[in-house]
Amino acid sequence: MKRKFKLFATVASLCLSVALMAFGVYAATSVSYSVNGTVSYTMTDVLVTVTMKTEYVTDEHQGHADGAVTRLEYANSQEVDSYSSYNSSTNLPEGNGVHTADADINLNTSSAWKLTITVSTINPGGVEVALDDTTFGLAGSENYAVVGDASNSYETAITKGLDAQFVYYVYLKDATVAIPSTNFSIDLNITQYTA
Repeated sequence: MKRKFKLFATVASLCLSVALMAFGVYAATSVSYSVNGTVSYTMTDVLVTVTMKTEYVTDEHQGHADGAVTRLEYANSQEVDSYSSYNSSTNLPEGNGVHTADADINLNTSSAWKLTITVSTINPGGVEVALDDTTFGLAGSENYAVVGDASNSYETAITKGLDAQFVYYVYLKDATVAIPSTNFSIDLNITQYTA
């Protein structure tokens, strides 16, 4: 009888060990990230069209080092917002103020995203685009980063018939660390160009 009890206890202990190991593996693989982005355009007397699109890295879910995200291959381009500050049939302004768009970024889908904002104008004298917030609204200690491409030049004058593109990368630093609900913001200020 003692042998049967020892055998039963050994089998039960082994089953419990396997169950705990399986739970540990499940817990380690079920990391989620909740990051919401907002892009705001503050416009004053400008006739512009602003378009925002996102792209992300496919089949890759890992942490990224600073600077490496610009060399990744991005795909799945999707336009997430397009806004005109004027009526295209009359070329008259439809309002100043702030237009806000959600940056459709999901770090659970991919660990690296590219956000492209294109500004074009029909203002005869052109417009000027400036970045209002160089910190992107980040706390700095989160497990992700939002960086502007080195080719982004702010205080940029855009003349009639030309487009300017501003590129940002949103990426995960460590794929093993969850991100609780957090937000980032990119704020562009668009005004008439003055020489």
